[in-house]
Amino acid sequence: MEANPIIILGTGLAGYTLAKEFRKLDPNTPLILITQDDGHFYSKPQLSTALLHGKTAENLVITDCKKMKAQLNATIYPFSACEAIHTTSQEITIKTPYDQQTIGYQKLVLALGAIPHCFPYDEQTKSYYQINNLLDYTRFRENLPNLKHVTILGSGLVGCELAHDLTHLNIPISVISQEPYPLHRFVPAKIGTALQQALSDKGVIWHAEDSIQHIEPFGSLLSLRLNSGNHFETSTIISAIGLKPNTKLAQQANIQVKHGIVVDEYLETSVSKIFALGDCAEILGTCRQFVSPLLNCTRALAQTLSHHPTSVVLPPTPIVLKVSSYPIHMLPPLPNQIGKWQFEETKDGIKALFYNEDQTLAGYVLTGSFLEERQKLYALALKTAV
Repeated sequence: MEANPIIILGTGLAGYTLAKEFRKLDPNTPLILITQDDGHFYSKPQLSTALLHGKTAENLVITDCKKMKAQLNATIYPFSACEAIHTTSQEITIKTPYDQQTIGYQKLVLALGAIPHCFPYDEQTKSYYQINNLLDYTRFRENLPNLKHVTILGSGLVGCELAHDLTHLNIPISVISQEPYPLHRFVPAKIGTALQQALSDKGVIWHAEDSIQHIEPFGSLLSLRLNSGNHFETSTIISAIGLKPNTKLAQQANIQVKHGIVVDEYLETSVSKIFALGDCAEILGTCRQFVSPLLNCTRALAQTLSHHPTSVVLPPTPIVLKVSSYPIHMLPPLPNQIGKWQFEETKDGIKALFYNEDQTLAGYVLTGSFLEERQKLYALALKTAV
């Protein structure tokens, strides 16, 4: 009798990269992947810059579902959803386009990703986008020719990259943010305001420390009234107010959840034989929603699934803002870190170094000519993090 399979829920970067790493170590154990979308492999971080490069959803696909099945020697269920996890019997119930079935597992991996925060004005309008997958991107791109003006809600990484890309398509852009300057979570005010100015020079109109008070139809447009008293019309709104770990399925199965699905250093959840990684996971108290820690996690978990328990090591993660008019490379200090920023500034860029109370380097932000120092500073940060 064939052993129960290893099942991975999700075919994003986490799910598919884990499957690839696992197959390097174990070519034969039955492997099943279940996904709510078409199962094509693509890099989600490219969604926020695909417009600039003129890419369609088809262009973003690296490998289609059929080829992934062959490469991984796996069964893949596209357009299917896991409806329940039965932890006692080690089974899941899934709904496919054709039926409902229950499948046993020897180990289960939750690679469920993150979902957008709820659009805060959903009761006032349904005319908005949340670009979080290929289907979202396709729908938005198809409507681009009809857009006279786009409003972006949020000034984080995705909001800034989308604003930058849309200016290259000669579409007027307004950004509404409750924060005083873009990338407020990551960078000091001096650099945030410099980024804001660089995007303003491209035509982006900013409404900082502001929010929408009311939305109403205005012909083919939307009329927005802001709490500041400002008023303007727009074709549509893109909500880029951030993501939150997708934890609903885990909660329903009584798997421990705090901000994300809680896992230990082996990426195992509070329930034996169930693991989590990627944007849905909270690893040793933190959610690390970037590519670099994800790759570390997939390699470690592949070993663990192959009967070689391996704890994950997560070095500090640098972040890159992909805005050609003002690129930024940063290693933000940890939240609630106590310390001070020190600045060096030239006409060609700004370097900001964050030192904690004992004068240890705990973070940095580089722009312009100072980008050349990114490898040196990252190496230094790695040493001080040990």
